[in-house]
Parts: sequence; structure tokens; C-alpha cells
Amino acid sequence: MIDRIIARQTDLIAALDAFDAAAVMSASRALAEALTELPQDNDVVDPERLAYGMKQAEAARIRVKYLTAWNRQKIDRLAELRGQSSSHTYANRTR
Repeated sequence: MIDRIIARQTDLIAALDAFDAAAVMSASRALAEALTELPQDNDVVDPERLAYGMKQAEAARIRVKYLTAWNRQKIDRLAELRGQSSSHTYANRTR
């Protein structure tokens, strides 16, 4: 079971690296489906595979964080080109 999750994580990381939104959505759904089956799995998990899976999850998290910052910079630059401050855009969404 853990190998299936790791494979789905690898797919997600590849989609994030490719900046492919459709592939990210598909890989995210596939990973979510694999994770829903995990509690039903009674197999003993190899600690090394589990540790690798955790590293994969961290790698995906870092990519998402990077892409979020990258998109925020693009939005800020576009707002500056239009002569607007983009800081109010973010403030409204966090409330």
C-alpha cells in the first residue's frame, strides 16, 4: 500500500514541477484515493518506505509553497502594471 502512495506522490511532484494544473488536479485526486484506502490496510509497513513517503510529502509541500509564492509575485507585478496595490486583494481573502 505504501508503494502505491509513494507512486502517487511522485506523480504529484512531477505535475508540480511541470506547472501542469490539470495534471496536479489529477495527481491530487489519485493521491487522495490512495490515502483513503490506507486506514483499511492492515499490512506491516516498512519503516524505511514510510520515511521515504514522508520525505516525498515534504518535497510536494515545498513545491506547493514555492508555486504559491511565485504566483503571488506574478499577481503583484500585474497589479503594479495596472497601477493598483495588490495587498488589499490578499487582505480580503484572509478575513
